[in-house]
Amino acid sequence: MQNWLSPSEIARLLLMRRVPTSFPDRCEPSSYRVLGVIIPDLDEALKLETRGLPTPASPILPLHLRPALLAGVAIVQRAGPEMLSMLHGHMMGENKARFGNAIEEMVDCGRQSRRSSQLHLI
Repeated sequence: MQNWLSPSEIARLLLMRRVPTSFPDRCEPSSYRVLGVIIPDLDEALKLETRGLPTPASPILPLHLRPALLAGVAIVQRAGPEMLSMLHGHMMGENKARFGNAIEEMVDCGRQSRRSSQLHLI
C-alpha cells in the first residue's frame, strides 16, 4: 500500500470537528468529528465522554476510542484521496473551508516530498 499521506496527518483530519446536516435536540454540535462519518457509532461514544474531546492540536483519545481512530486512518489510507473528497462533502461552513485547506496543504506537501525523495535516485 502506497503512503500518499502520513497516518498522523490523516488522524488530524479525522479528529476535526464537523457540523452534521441534522442532529438531535439537546445535542452539542461540537461533539461531532469527521471520523464519525466513517464510523457512525463514534459520535454517540464521544457524547458520553466526560473528559475534553480530542482536537487536531491535541489528538489524545481515551484508550477505548483509539481502535476507532486507527480503523479510520486505515480506511482513508487504503481508499486514497477520493475518500478525503467524500469527507469534505460532509462538512459545512467554516469547518468545510478549513478541512479543504488542510487537505490541499497536506496532499501538496506529500507530493513534493515524494518528488524530492525520488530525485536522489536519478
